[in-house]
Amino acid sequence: MKKLISISVVFAVAAFAPTGCDVFPPTDTTDQFEVVRKAFDDYLSNGPSAAILAADVFEAMSDDAAPFILSVRAPEHFAIGHVPDAVNTPWRLVADLDMLDDLPDGERIVVYCYTGHTGAVATACLNAMGHEAVNMKYGMTAWTRDAEVRVAEPFSEETGNDFPTVTTVAPTETFTLPELDVTDSTDPAEIVRMAVKTYLDAGTSPIISAADLFDLLNDGDDSNDPFVISVRGPDDYAKGHIEGAINIPWKTIAKVENLEMIPPDADIVVYCYTGHTGGLATTVLNALGYNTRNMKFGMVAWTRDADIRVASAFRDDVDAHDYPVEP
Repeated sequence: MKKLISISVVFAVAAFAPTGCDVFPPTDTTDQFEVVRKAFDDYLSNGPSAAILAADVFEAMSDDAAPFILSVRAPEHFAIGHVPDAVNTPWRLVADLDMLDDLPDGERIVVYCYTGHTGAVATACLNAMGHEAVNMKYGMTAWTRDAEVRVAEPFSEETGNDFPTVTTVAPTETFTLPELDVTDSTDPAEIVRMAVKTYLDAGTSPIISAADLFDLLNDGDDSNDPFVISVRGPDDYAKGHIEGAINIPWKTIAKVENLEMIPPDADIVVYCYTGHTGGLATTVLNALGYNTRNMKFGMVAWTRDADIRVASAFRDDVDAHDYPVEP
């Protein structure tokens, strides 16, 4: 039985929502959208950490206590190499009952993927379903420099872009919230699980590259322009953002007044700083029935302007390690 992450590490780097029966109190509501919205909002309102550093995970593993680690990479990539003692469940399966039955009760879970993006998806889903999970920043690319084990390539300035930004505030409208019908069950926990599972089973990609988003916005065809949301802080939005993007900070994405600013029938693109909080916000919207993708690597992939980026981009010599892996 794996032990809890040591208090000195966990509470220094991450805040988690409470778990247990209070996560899904009895309810007479039949509004599935509201049940799911509240589950995600409760998670985000508890001030969760955006991610946990690989160094902090490694430190916790070096103590007497060790975290429960969940790799959400593909099984064939898990077999190439994984964090020691990690358990493998591909990210699209995290809402399956047999997987949930295998998760430890009352333990905090460290999730990791390739570069942090699908790890964020799994993390948001697990928290909405009543677990305490945090995503390892930059995924396996932060744990090891071994390209074969990494599988995916981390962000590189060589493949970055220098697309334009604006400081003008985009106008907002008010829309009717979508309806959600994912199960015949009236049990709140099952409604949330099925909302998550419905999204994950759909097989849609959770990401879009900055270059592909730029092309959509600048191809001269307004009909294919996605609705863009910056989930960065208001001060950082004001420094520069993608033209037309509205601002909804990621921890408030499940608030009713913010959801009412999002067209329910539009293609939506969310972006943040490096892709992690964008992944959390994207998952919330998709579970609520919106069609949303996260811009891969966030604002660091859109511009080279350090003042607009705010956050530092991934650097192999700074953010990556050579921690041990198991086959």
